[in-house]
Amino acid sequence: MVYDSFRSERFKKGYKKLDHRQQELIDKKIQKIIELPELGKPLRAPLSNFKSERTEKLRIIYTLEGKTVG
Repeated sequence: MVYDSFRSERFKKGYKKLDHRQQELIDKKIQKIIELPELGKPLRAPLSNFKSERTEKLRIIYTLEGKTVG
């Protein structure tokens, strides 16, 4: 099942500050997350509803809400 993605304003601001290579890495990782969101590492309380994926020194924290990855 393929999910839709939602990007917060905080994510958008941080994304703009990254160089082009880092943006491409993030885009690829987000595409993988959209295809298989279960792959992320579950986080502990108080973020127990979230999962995490890493790309180099960057971390993407996301949650599943229905058919949306955000």
